[in-house]
Amino acid sequence: MATPQQYQHTFDLTNDGQAVLDDLMQIFGNAPFVPGKPDQTAYNCGARAVIEHIHAMLSQSGRP
Repeated sequence: MATPQQYQHTFDLTNDGQAVLDDLMQIFGNAPFVPGKPDQTAYNCGARAVIEHIHAMLSQSGRP
């Protein structure tokens, strides 16, 4: 399993990593609920969980 420091190195230390994380946030970081579409809502929740995991790992890395 990757360490929090590896997540920091990948997403926080370079402009490219920050650009990729920003892109992922724009695509998958929106509110997941879609009225009347439980399947789409479930899919969106799963996609958003990935973004939340990345942010949790970055928080654990001790970044400022």
